[in-house]
Amino acid sequence: MNEIRTKKIVGSLSGVGVAGIGIYMISHPRTSVEQMVILLMAALVVFAVINLISVFFKFHGESKKMKLIGALVNLLFSLLLFYFRFALADLIPYIFASYVLVNSIVKFISAVTLWRDGAPNYGFYFLNGFLSFIFGVYLFVNSYFKTASFAIVAGIYLLWYGFTLIFDAFNEEETQEKMSQSAKKIQRKMRIALPSLLGVFVPMGLLRKYDEKVASEDANAYILSQEVLIPEKAGINPMNIEILVHLSKKFMEAFGHVDLIFGDQAMSYGNFDGHSYRLGGAMSDGVLFICDKDRYLRESVLNDGKVLISFKVAFTEAELEIIKANYEHFQENMFEWFCDTQLSEQGLLKPGEYTGVEDIIYKGTGARFYKFKKGPLKTYFALNTNCVKVADSLFENTNFEKPATGNIVTPGAYYQFLMGALERPGTKIYEKKIYSKETFGNDNEIATQEKL
Repeated sequence: MNEIRTKKIVGSLSGVGVAGIGIYMISHPRTSVEQMVILLMAALVVFAVINLISVFFKFHGESKKMKLIGALVNLLFSLLLFYFRFALADLIPYIFASYVLVNSIVKFISAVTLWRDGAPNYGFYFLNGFLSFIFGVYLFVNSYFKTASFAIVAGIYLLWYGFTLIFDAFNEEETQEKMSQSAKKIQRKMRIALPSLLGVFVPMGLLRKYDEKVASEDANAYILSQEVLIPEKAGINPMNIEILVHLSKKFMEAFGHVDLIFGDQAMSYGNFDGHSYRLGGAMSDGVLFICDKDRYLRESVLNDGKVLISFKVAFTEAELEIIKANYEHFQENMFEWFCDTQLSEQGLLKPGEYTGVEDIIYKGTGARFYKFKKGPLKTYFALNTNCVKVADSLFENTNFEKPATGNIVTPGAYYQFLMGALERPGTKIYEKKIYSKETFGNDNEIATQEKL
């Protein structure tokens, strides 16, 4: 009971505080940006000093030296930011204008791609890109408008987000039961989260924290502390559907990846055709592959060295039928595609050791690959039609929430959305678990798994 009351108090105060900042920025568009930056930089210095003091008293021996060095570097960095606070305040509106222009270019690229691939909604992207471009250019040429626009847009965003926090604080199971389906749909559409680009580096931070904890603490105890199960949300007979968020140390994969598990099969969508890479792999032919779940988990965890965070989803029988129909619609638009290793096995390419990402996936999992004849999934684009898109498309017309973010939905932002859904009542996410080398057992068990 006390925990519920504490959650309501903290959520309400957070929401009121965020909404208050939003109102202030809207009412003081000319000066609020500079004042917010000064307060933020001062807070960073205070936190850095507190961190330094805590390290000095908390740690001992060799680890203390490393922690002190890190704390001193953080303090120095915070002091530099505070020293250049006015320059940063002047720079933020330019960053905002640059983001608007870059986003307009992304919309234009998406529009051309969708038009070429026969997708129906390319006109919206053209119009959105055109208006964003005009707005971005005007922001650059009008200094007052640039600052005021950023303050007003940021203020509205924070105000909306503050209301979301307050609603979540009082959004209990009883509240959800009293709401109609229409009200729930409106609630999902009105929900807003922090900008999705803030989630770009979330997978890196999660993996770094995981490695530090496993190295310094009891691995099993830490993993158990991170896993969550909410039985009352699972239902009587939950279907084993999982959403996997990948954490990896490899360069491009460090930004995360999202795929799905349906029963005993894994499904993943991405840039799995190295021959079609454009823009350094940010764009390529969209490829979907399906393989055995256990082989995929072993390949990802034991051979690729990834940590996978799984979120289990409970759908009703009617919703499972909708998902099945959505996948059948997918199949009508797919054709099987073969990687170089498969073509070599068929005698269509000379024998050799092919090392493309798709060949590695095939050798490790025996996956079957598919491409799309037309539509939005025909072309993979990291900044629009990425790995998250398949989950959204398959869960279309069910009561599964979509991320409360616009524009680019990164794997990190999707992880934040899934964590929020797990913690909120009335959502379909009921369990979080971790797949890693530590969860596969001891060295002998891992060696046995690797031989399979």
